[in-house]
Amino acid sequence: MPPHADGVPGDEKDALAALADAERRTADSHTKALGSAPPELARLLASVAAAGAAHAYLLGSDS
Repeated sequence: MPPHADGVPGDEKDALAALADAERRTADSHTKALGSAPPELARLLASVAAAGAAHAYLLGSDS
């Protein structure tokens, strides 16, 4: 299937893979920001990064 106008792939498997990639990139970005963040923000970023990594893992699995 062709991609939707918003750039989401038309095929379900490809759409889930694209979402998993987006979650992975976001989690990586939050993880990189940890080093320069003050402690309170670092704790929040770590939690959000962990959640994003879990989402990416689950979206990428065939469960």
